[in-house]
Amino acid sequence: MSAAGTDNAGQIIAGGIIAAVAYLGALTGVQMVTGWPQWIVLGAGLVIGAAITALATVTYPLWGLTPAQRKLRDTKDLGDVIGPGAAKKGAELRGLDDHHDQDMAQLATVIGKVAGRKKLLYKTLEDFCLVIMGPRSNKTSSQAVPRILAALGAVVATSNKPDLWILTAAMRKLRGPIYAYDPGQIAFATQMWWWNILRDITSFNSAMRIATHFMAGVGSDNSESGNSGFFDSGAKFMLARNLLAAALSGHTMRDVVLWIDTYSRKPVELLREHGQNRAADALEGQLELPHETLGGIQGGAAAALACIQDESALTWITPPDTWIDQPDHDVPELDLWTLFTATADDAPTLYLMTQEGAESSGPVVAAMVDHIFKLADLAASAQGGRADPPVTLVLDEAANICKIKDLPAKASHLGSKGVLVDVILQSYQQGMGVWGREKMGALWGASTCRVIGAGLQNIEDARMISDLVGTHKIWQTNSNGPQGKSRSLVDEPIMRPEEVAAMSRKHALLIRQGSRPVLMDLLPWYTEDESREIKEIARRATSEIRDSAMTALGTTNSLGRHLHQIAATENTTKAQSA
Repeated sequence: MSAAGTDNAGQIIAGGIIAAVAYLGALTGVQMVTGWPQWIVLGAGLVIGAAITALATVTYPLWGLTPAQRKLRDTKDLGDVIGPGAAKKGAELRGLDDHHDQDMAQLATVIGKVAGRKKLLYKTLEDFCLVIMGPRSNKTSSQAVPRILAALGAVVATSNKPDLWILTAAMRKLRGPIYAYDPGQIAFATQMWWWNILRDITSFNSAMRIATHFMAGVGSDNSESGNSGFFDSGAKFMLARNLLAAALSGHTMRDVVLWIDTYSRKPVELLREHGQNRAADALEGQLELPHETLGGIQGGAAAALACIQDESALTWITPPDTWIDQPDHDVPELDLWTLFTATADDAPTLYLMTQEGAESSGPVVAAMVDHIFKLADLAASAQGGRADPPVTLVLDEAANICKIKDLPAKASHLGSKGVLVDVILQSYQQGMGVWGREKMGALWGASTCRVIGAGLQNIEDARMISDLVGTHKIWQTNSNGPQGKSRSLVDEPIMRPEEVAAMSRKHALLIRQGSRPVLMDLLPWYTEDESREIKEIARRATSEIRDSAMTALGTTNSLGRHLHQIAATENTTKAQSA
């Protein structure tokens, strides 16, 4: 406890003792004046004292707070995410007749406590949650990790770091199978499956959807791209037609890369063989354009496929019999439908890990998540409108590695179907950089649960949040010169922009539709009952990553040799202490 906190506690105790003595004195005076029997006076005094004590206990967390701080702890509009209201809402969403005596973990997800109080705040099983927290602001520890560990059904998690894998994979493995996509060796996870990115392409429109994901990083929306709109759209159409040809003819992405790189006319022939004459004619027309024009279009399509040029990336989306180096173990094709056949005792987890930037496999991550959205919609409809147990998608670093063009529309739509999407961004401005002002506004508007944490250093972001928190009225004293002073009610921000920017990493604002923002204490995993177990699991997972890294890097690599030396030293120390 801080010195200020100790002094405050001492003052409260001293005040309590003085009040108790004064109260006893008052009771004695009442008895002397009225002449009532002592037991009546004492009984009435005890009842009144108990009432005062109860009132003091309830209001104690608000003692010493300013009016603005009390406003930020007002939960009167949050009935369906607190206590019995949250339990009742969860039971309704899961089709249960009664919420009494139910485990709250089965009905809602804890996201924090009202600041300075013990009252828990929940996220419902239909919420689309938008989390905006700056770097190193507890967003992984207080948001991503708890969401994954608390998930009732299957989980899909994206990340550009190994922390989610380290902290959650072993515990999720107790619930069901684990699948890791790790082409960039972020966690050095061994490849145990491959995904056929072409399997569900049956038409030009479905091919265009995959092409859009690959073009996301090199198109006109990318400020680093020099392509004009003409070359941009031409490249996307060329890529889509090649994808369609490969999908219909049983070829792979390996062939698509080769066709694009070599200006191949084979896709034209394949499209004609499968009755796609319009697409064949259009592709043939592109290939007959003047060399300069064709070069610009082909260059855009080739740039879009740069993320899968390396064999280490291609193996994840092509069948093993096409790999340059054949695997020494069975590598089956991943069936994403299994995410929607989960039960409470068999719930799979899919980790999608990739770097951001030039070596990112973000287009593949986006394509996979987008396809999961499509399957989720179908699966929910097949189960009568809602997936149960709910499927959880934690899209950490969504603006960097999961740039789905229509994410705002899809994420909000799926919440009502038992598919719980959490989109985690570093700032509102970051979202606008990816989706644009209008779509980022749609993402904000569609989210039913918004968690705004520390680290918002952009003044526009801070001002927007300050405006949303709102104002309250305070008395202001004005000097009127010789006529004296006057008082008037004026509006004052509950949180000024600078206070939003300076928010502690222990706190976050909960902004729900239809209610005032509430300040909450975050509950990072390392403060919970399972923290010791998670820390031990994290140590083992880190050791396993190091072992995998040593194997991947070998002894000719400087880092590989260094890791071997560390492992040898640790083994010697363990042997000596045994």
